[in-house]
Formats: sequence, C-alpha cells, structure tokens
Amino acid sequence: MKAISAITKFGLFAFILVMLNEVMSHPMWGSSSTTPPSTIDFALALYGDEWAIATVILGALLAMAMVGASYLVRDERLINLIWDMGGEES
Repeated sequence: MKAISAITKFGLFAFILVMLNEVMSHPMWGSSSTTPPSTIDFALALYGDEWAIATVILGALLAMAMVGASYLVRDERLINLIWDMGGEES
C-alpha cells in the first residue's frame, strides 16, 4: 500500500512539473506587448491541441476525487443498513 502511495505521489509531482513547464514555455511570457491575453486566447490554449490531453487527465482526476468523496460520506451504521433493507432491528 505504501508503494502505491509513493508511486502516486511521484506521478502527481511529475505531472505538476510537466504542467508548469508547459505553462512557462508559452510564448505569451516572452512577449512584451501591452495588451494582455483575452479569455478567448486562454480558452483556445486550454482546449486546443496542446492542452487537450492535460485537460482530459485533470478531468479524470477530479472525477476520481468526487467518487472518493462520495464513498467517504456514506453512512454504514448498522441501524441505517437495516432500515434501508426494510427490516427491524432485533
């Protein structure tokens, strides 16, 4: 279990480093234009060819986090399980 946790932490760290590298290598950081990029430019950069895979991976990670959160919120006390099944506690 500790090995899986360590591999997950390493993979997440590597993913963050790749994302930071891609963000910092964008040509807008080197330009000295006076107009900042618009939201349309951001949307095109995020959903264009360069960022499509990163967006899919981030969506999958967020979906797994939501499934995990819903699993942790479940209430599995005996009285609730018996009530859900329609039985009486003896």
